[in-house]
Amino acid sequence: MNIDKLRNEAANGQVAAQTILGICHLDGYEVEVNYQEAFRLLSAASARGVPRAMTNLARIYSEGLGVAKDPSEAIRLYERAAKAGEFDAQIALGRIYSGKVEALANLDESLVWYSRALAQADNVAECQEIQEARAYVEAARSAGHHVEG
Repeated sequence: MNIDKLRNEAANGQVAAQTILGICHLDGYEVEVNYQEAFRLLSAASARGVPRAMTNLARIYSEGLGVAKDPSEAIRLYERAAKAGEFDAQIALGRIYSGKVEALANLDESLVWYSRALAQADNVAECQEIQEARAYVEAARSAGHHVEG
């Protein structure tokens, strides 16, 4: 990955570069972890409607990475990204509403988001998150809950 090129592109307002470089700073890929820089870059791309940037910005708020934890803002961003089809945001909402992450259990909402994530199984490599969504939806069916799709 060419970090210098990404920096130049991000400085010129290219949202893909802002998103990628923001994630690099968030997770320490080829650069030092820098939550403030990740926040700045991901906020810029999120403001322009990039679902992947919204998902990672939501993670910053959810985990309190360089900012005060703000579950409400995290959920707002996750929902915007999830409605745009962002798989990771759908999984995050499934976890939040199942009570696995926050104390905000809403099993109907959890089922909606896990179901939407599972609907993308043909487009996402088999992974722990797909298995998690599948197990949740199957358990809900076994318990007699109506599952769309």
